[in-house]
Amino acid sequence: MSVRSEKVAEEIKHQLNTAMSKDLSEIPGLGLVTISKVFMAPDLKLAKIYLSFLGNKEPVDKCLEKISSRKKHIRFLLAKHIVLKYVPDLIFYHDDTIEYADKMQKIINEINKDETKD
Repeated sequence: MSVRSEKVAEEIKHQLNTAMSKDLSEIPGLGLVTISKVFMAPDLKLAKIYLSFLGNKEPVDKCLEKISSRKKHIRFLLAKHIVLKYVPDLIFYHDDTIEYADKMQKIINEINKDETKD
């Protein structure tokens, strides 16, 4: 990524985290939503948004659908705070690195537990 697209990605991440905490908190069943990473297309017309969910009451797929259904509103909020020629189209993905790290830690703990028994 170029320096400009990295800066735009960081600003979008910051603004979306603010929007998620303030304006989109009324979506039922989501829990805490954080943007973990944003990847911008080179032409800055597309942003891939990676989300992590904590305390959600519904499956991740349903949570992503709820957020994707409000994409126009999210883009509107983004356009109010970021000045760009084009407000990028947003595509939302689930970031499962926290769950993956937790799974790996459990496996390592089991291996260590088995070694201490011997």
